[in-house]
Amino acid sequence: MITGETKFIDWGVFLVLGIFIGSYIAARGSREFKWRLPDKITIRNSAIGGICMGFGASVAGGCSIGNGLVETATMTWQGWIALASMIVGVWTMSHFIFVRPMKKVHQQSAKVKQQTQIV
Repeated sequence: MITGETKFIDWGVFLVLGIFIGSYIAARGSREFKWRLPDKITIRNSAIGGICMGFGASVAGGCSIGNGLVETATMTWQGWIALASMIVGVWTMSHFIFVRPMKKVHQQSAKVKQQTQIV
């Protein structure tokens, strides 16, 4: 787009632009538009996740759709390893991000409940 060469302007460019413009119009129309910045922890986690995804895509030779869906459909062993690795990775991080904190909350609420029953 910047160079002026029209061969780089295709449907993908308009798709990305349409996502931004459409979401802006929808947010303004529903009166929910507001500039927001995430907290520092979210920015850090997003940056680390993006770097890991970029590294993984370069090592795997493509994106998760290509490796997880297309390669498994063609029954290649690389696709199945990629898919299994994605499942294990998602499960592991879901455990650390969601399950462990919820277990702590349940344990704390059980302690409080136990203490209130004693008193």
